Amino acid sequence: MTVDTIIEQAGIPLLLLVICVYYAIRLIVLHDSQAIRGKNKPPVKDEEAYCKAGGKLLLFFGAATFLMAILVFVNVYVAVAEIIICTVILGILWKRMEDQYGG
Repeated sequence: MTVDTIIEQAGIPLLLLVICVYYAIRLIVLHDSQAIRGKNKPPVKDEEAYCKAGGKLLLFFGAATFLMAILVFVNVYVAVAEIIICTVILGILWKRMEDQYGG
């Protein structure tokens, strides 16, 4: 298996992994909630808890995209099903986080 083959089949999930890790670092290390909330939303109730929970969720989704990148070589249908399930889980958990810590 060459690098070209890996990039062709798993390039987008790997790129999404990098983006998730970047924003997780901005949340966990820099406590920059404005990076994901936008400037037009009100400030969060508990910035530290919001950033910690959001960073963990982004790391979860990054791990899910990495798993998808691996599964795409085994079975494409399983990889798509896995990322859909993880996206739904992320959406539910993100909504709970917004309700608890959001503004």
